[in-house]
Amino acid sequence: MTNTFVNSPDVKEIFQCMDFYAKYPHIRLFSGKVVYELHEKVRAFLTKKFNSVEEKQTAHGNFIWNLNKYYSTPFQKEAVALINSNVKELTLSDTDKLKYLNYLLSFKNYSRFYDSFFNKLAQVDFSSDAQNLQARHIFYKMKSLLDKKKKNKTEYLQIFSKFQPFLDNYANQSKRVSYKMLGEIAGVYFEAGRQHEYKAVSMKPLVELLQNTAALHENQMPQLFADEFSLPVDSKPKIDKKAVISLMSAYCDFVAKHEKNHKPNWNFRHTVTSMFCDIVQNFDYSAADVKNLRKAIGTKYDPNITHTGLYEMGLVIQQAYNNAHPKGVSSRNKTVHPAYKAGHSRWD
Repeated sequence: MTNTFVNSPDVKEIFQCMDFYAKYPHIRLFSGKVVYELHEKVRAFLTKKFNSVEEKQTAHGNFIWNLNKYYSTPFQKEAVALINSNVKELTLSDTDKLKYLNYLLSFKNYSRFYDSFFNKLAQVDFSSDAQNLQARHIFYKMKSLLDKKKKNKTEYLQIFSKFQPFLDNYANQSKRVSYKMLGEIAGVYFEAGRQHEYKAVSMKPLVELLQNTAALHENQMPQLFADEFSLPVDSKPKIDKKAVISLMSAYCDFVAKHEKNHKPNWNFRHTVTSMFCDIVQNFDYSAADVKNLRKAIGTKYDPNITHTGLYEMGLVIQQAYNNAHPKGVSSRNKTVHPAYKAGHSRWD
């Protein structure tokens, strides 16, 4: 990034001070009152009044970029601390946020930065094509870093807590998502849910993606003479049912792979089950759609399905749908279908 830093006396004083103490890391001249004074100077610079938001973003952006030269020195910890202790005061442009986040993911000791700083960098508008492309690149970097830590639960959870704000925001803003991208993002959330033994990881980002797939968008595009021949519109929001089935299949494969030799993670199972229950209850699902979704799970006679509790999950999803459609009444003869009386479907 081009470094046109604000040429002010207070900035010069800050970096002259840092240059000096960075030269003598082993003597430990940087301690006590000196540390306090430098932090106060940095805070005074970040909180001072600027002529415009853009000017402030430029000043703050160039400040954190200038700190980079200390990250490869023994003064790294002290330089990182200047950001960690001033996250609330930092005002950054979306461009700087994305570029700095991308830079940190290539930095060996990115874990030294607080979660709050990663959260600030994640609050970006992805509406432009350039920023969306950059965000996709960052997602794959994050996924790669997480994949390397799968066998170390403690490190995995620490890293995911830093990346989650970005992943959530990226899923929330993504439009026309491909099935491939949906599967890759779902894989990250599934793994995070499995690793978190005592904390549930929200699957809401996956539901948001299921409402914004490329296939669903194409299906909803207005057609010629659509008004003349269209059926009554369902009042419930639309979701990509084919993608939901694919997601269910992916979850079944994931569970079969990881729970074969390990005890199940009940928090994870409950969270995913709740997600599918919400889908069949709150979106445009019919009894036939639920039947097709349960087919992706398999029958109760499959030993793998029984062992992993997937069949029971299907029953819970069916019950959730039935509860959302309690009448089950035929418009022709006003009788209740036996499937609703029994609390399950004919497919069981």
